Amino acid sequence: MLAAGVLTTACSTGPTAHDVAQSYLTAWSNRDWAAMRALVASPPADFTAVNSAALTDIGAQRLTVRPGRLIVTGKSAHEPVVERVSLAGVGTVSIATTLHLTSTSGRWRVTWSPATIAPQLTGPGDRLAVAVAWPPRAQILGAGGAPLTTQAAMVTIGVEGQRIKKPAAVRAALAAAGAPKQAIDSALTGAKAQPTWFEPVFTVGWRRYQQLKPAIYPIPGTVFETVHERVPASPGLDDLVGSVGPVTAQQLTALGAPYTAQSDVGQSGLELAYQKQLAGQPGATVTAVSAAGATLGTVATLRPTPGRPVRTSIDPVVENDAAKALADVRKHAALVALNASTGQVLALVTTLGTGGFDLALDGAFPPGSSFKVVTSTALIEHGLTPASPASCPSQVTVDGEVFHNAEGTAPVSNLLHAFAESCNTAFIGLATRHLTAADFTATATTYRLGIAPRLGLPAFAGSVPAPADAADLAATTIGQGRVLVSPLNMAVVAAAADTGVVRAARLVVGAPADSVAPATLPGTVVRYLHEMMAQVVATGTASGQGLPAGTDAKTGTAQYGHGNPLPTDAWLIGFNNRVYPTDIAFAMVTVDGGNGGPTDGPVVANFLDLLHRSGNGK
Repeated sequence: MLAAGVLTTACSTGPTAHDVAQSYLTAWSNRDWAAMRALVASPPADFTAVNSAALTDIGAQRLTVRPGRLIVTGKSAHEPVVERVSLAGVGTVSIATTLHLTSTSGRWRVTWSPATIAPQLTGPGDRLAVAVAWPPRAQILGAGGAPLTTQAAMVTIGVEGQRIKKPAAVRAALAAAGAPKQAIDSALTGAKAQPTWFEPVFTVGWRRYQQLKPAIYPIPGTVFETVHERVPASPGLDDLVGSVGPVTAQQLTALGAPYTAQSDVGQSGLELAYQKQLAGQPGATVTAVSAAGATLGTVATLRPTPGRPVRTSIDPVVENDAAKALADVRKHAALVALNASTGQVLALVTTLGTGGFDLALDGAFPPGSSFKVVTSTALIEHGLTPASPASCPSQVTVDGEVFHNAEGTAPVSNLLHAFAESCNTAFIGLATRHLTAADFTATATTYRLGIAPRLGLPAFAGSVPAPADAADLAATTIGQGRVLVSPLNMAVVAAAADTGVVRAARLVVGAPADSVAPATLPGTVVRYLHEMMAQVVATGTASGQGLPAGTDAKTGTAQYGHGNPLPTDAWLIGFNNRVYPTDIAFAMVTVDGGNGGPTDGPVVANFLDLLHRSGNGK
């Protein structure tokens, strides 16, 4: 309710000045132009249009007009008022103005002019305008507050629907340049719906643009924007940090005001997931503008609210060393490194770019023999030890399905050497005798497989369905069948094997994963896993790969898909507590990379050696 001002009365036969002022301000707050007009002395023909446009021009959502102290002097009165105008997506600005009234023949009426809306509106055709100003985008930070982004000249390559003559030619040129198919499809769909819009496809550095320009620039419909863009400080961080670029039509619809077609927003990774936190809230300046377009004065201002940094656990030293180690890998690969004692993610590196899809976090791969860490945990909990007898025939048949050994058929006599040689048939024989379907799901859950990570970015939970029959149980035993994991999932498994404590992986500070309670593995499980994983490096499938002293590991070779031979992903997971001022747990996968030991072993060895030198200040 509007508060009453101080009133000095004069002889009147109708409503008082206070009554008229209060009625006018109430109608103004409700945008009831007809009621306002009825209270104005000699209202102009454009009264409604001018009042309505004043709010429409600045994108006002809500209006509240607050009265001040009404002063009546004879047949005149004035009252200072404050318009509280809510601007879409920005905030509320305050416009100070004055309401004037006069009494004629005993009747009080508002004396109105455009200056009643804002004192700076003094002439015909004057209007209000608003300029939105964004604060500098907040940083994405790693451990110790180190920035994970930097500025670089970039070119965003996109399409504009109204310029496209041959969509097939545009599609072919963009694909040949290396643009992801999904990005091309999305941009062409958007260009068809909004033919005058710039639809970004992908962003490249200036040097790469110069290489691509001769093949793309002449194609009608391709459009280019040069920007100084935030880019990851390390090339391995591309998928994690993500990118910032021109807003798409779909994003603009989802974000709404105050974003416009000229806005730059996060396109992938943390930049996308934390767009509103990083961007902050824009400020606004409302000005009076003449009919000729000249600025007449500032009416109101609203300061921007700076964005808040996204803080992560990424250690730039570990990240850079991991990126260096994977620099020469020419296949799609991912490496995750954790602080095994805390669960904090220290490094996430992917190779060859994936168009914003993070293989390290959200990839879903069969783990192959790296899953034998989980199977061994279940076997140990059922009373087996590294000395338990085991044999390694070249093949075994379960319910009519034949299983072979992927990584070796060296003679083994016990679980220790079956694990070291990664003998599939030995593990299938032990599992089918000692384990049930429920054992696999229970042990997988112990290692948080199947539980969404919730670390601040989308991440695959892992999937270990209960085996449906004996053949499915055999496949699950060796990390095949329906078992799927991400490198992050297996890094958590490796960290738990190292410390004996299963911790949720933690990445973004303040994400739900920070408050997840840890679980403890039985001491015998941890002791035996250390012995078995050490044997893998000493004499088994990871021996001779240069892994430094103190490294315990497990290799994996996972077949999938179709073909002869079948494509195989190469895995290596493990830990080392001698190479850096913390326990490092790691998991690496190379897509269609063959055997885990010879493929991933030298890369991880290089990574750990680089960390050793970094930790010693060399």
